[in-house]
Amino acid sequence: MIRVVLAIVAAANFYAAYLFFFTPEIIAVWYQLPPIDNAHRFLTMVVGALLSVFGLGALLAFFRPVKYGSIVIMLVLMHFMIFLIDVIVLARGQMTWQSILPEMVYFLIMSTALVRWYPLRQKKVEEKPQPEQVEVQIVEDPEESEELKDSED
Repeated sequence: MIRVVLAIVAAANFYAAYLFFFTPEIIAVWYQLPPIDNAHRFLTMVVGALLSVFGLGALLAFFRPVKYGSIVIMLVLMHFMIFLIDVIVLARGQMTWQSILPEMVYFLIMSTALVRWYPLRQKKVEEKPQPEQVEVQIVEDPEESEELKDSED
């Protein structure tokens, strides 16, 4: 299940990176911001570059989740911190809840899913060595067998 979550995270990060890096005007329309000047265009491109790095990290962790568990922790922190930023922005009234709520839901669900299915190493169950089967042969002592026959009579 962690691979499904990481695939979703990678796809979402690459899509958001594309939007921030190549089409920052769409971001301004989504978040109901004024037209973007050159400084804000630069900042949105930086955010796009960072999101592409997070997407590459998610892709790397997708192929080997147990080995790259630290990348999964980084992705959890990224998603949770952006969720907290959204909560703060919403509490300050800087953006409308209609534009920020879908983003908040996504970041909360993804951070929860990454924590829930965090990849752990499977402990190797050591099999207890089985004692060797020893054949026991009963050898009758002829004198004992005669004594037992006499006592039975």
